[in-house]
Amino acid sequence: MGEIRKDYFTDRLVLIKHSEAFEIEKSLKECPYCPGHETMTLPAEFVLVQREGTLIKLADTEEEIIKDWCVRVFPEKFPTVSLDTAITYSDDPLYREPAYGYHYVVVATPRHDEFLSRMSLDQWVNVLSAVQDRARWLYSQKNVSYVSIFANHGKEAGALVDHPHLQIVTLPRLPPIIEQEASKVQKSINELGICPMCNILRIESGGPRQILATNYFISFCPWAPLYAFEYWIFPKKHQTSILRITQKEIKDLALILRSTLGGLANILNEPSYSMVFHISSEKKTAKQIHWHIEIYPRLKKLSGFEIGTNAYINQFSPEHTAELLGSASRKELAKLVGIS
Repeated sequence: MGEIRKDYFTDRLVLIKHSEAFEIEKSLKECPYCPGHETMTLPAEFVLVQREGTLIKLADTEEEIIKDWCVRVFPEKFPTVSLDTAITYSDDPLYREPAYGYHYVVVATPRHDEFLSRMSLDQWVNVLSAVQDRARWLYSQKNVSYVSIFANHGKEAGALVDHPHLQIVTLPRLPPIIEQEASKVQKSINELGICPMCNILRIESGGPRQILATNYFISFCPWAPLYAFEYWIFPKKHQTSILRITQKEIKDLALILRSTLGGLANILNEPSYSMVFHISSEKKTAKQIHWHIEIYPRLKKLSGFEIGTNAYINQFSPEHTAELLGSASRKELAKLVGIS
C-alpha cells in the first residue's frame, strides 16, 4: 500500500499512497454514508443504535448489517494507512517507513443534509462517545503510536463526501506537530514547573480573544492564527487526552463545539473548515500535551509566499474575529440551553 517519507532536511512527513481512491470516490453517484447504502462501505465495527431510549453498541456481522443506526464507524475503503502495507525501511536522506495503521470513518448522523454545526447536542454526545471508544481501542493495538482524530467539512477542506463525518487515522510514530508541542510542554514543566498551555489559558481567559467558556472548556482565537477565524477549544483543567474525560465533560464539550461551530456557520455562511484534535499518545511516553481541538476555516488558498516561507498572512486580527465569533456563539449557546 503506502509508505511514510521524511523530508531531506526537516522532520516534515509525507504519506505516499495510491491515487485510485480519489478517482473512485469522485465518481460515486450515491452517498455511501447514507442509510440504505451500508453495503457501499466496509462492514461497521462499531454502531450506536437508539432502542427504547437506550443507546446500544453493536457491529455488522455476516448475517446482519445494522440499519437503524445513529452513529456508524467502519474502516475506510481506500485508507491512508493500512495493516497490509509493505514493510520497507530506509535511512536518511531518503528516509522511509511503512504507512502502517488503521483508518476509520465515523459517520456522525444518518441525515445527509445535517451539518456538524447544526447537529443536536445529544447527537454530538453520541459522536464524541464513539470517537472516545474507538480511540481507546486503537491505542490498545500494536504499532499504534498516535491516533489522529479530525473532520474535513466542505470541498475547500478536502472533503470528498458531503455527508457529515469524522475520520480517525493512526500513525506508527508521533506526528511532528505533537512532538513539538510535547517538547515545549516538557521543557516548561522541567524548568518552570508549569504547563505552558495552562499558562496560555490563564492569559486568554476573559481576554480579548476569548470566544466562549462553559463549565469545563474554553474557546479562543489564538494569538498568531494561521487561518482567518481560526479558534481553539481547551479543557480548563490540565488533561492529556480526550480518552480521560468523563461523560459529564463530553456533554459540555458537545455544547461548546456545537455553539462555536454554529456561530462560525452563522457568520461565514457554513464555510469549509478542518477540525483537528491534538491529544497525547496513550503509549508509555513522557511526551504529553494539554489536549485540545483546533478549527481552521478554509477561506482562501495558500499563496506562494506562505508555502515558500511557512509564514502565514492573515487579514483578520484574532481580537476582531473573537469578538464576532463570541457574539454569534453566545447566541447559539442560548438557543441550545433554552434561553431566549
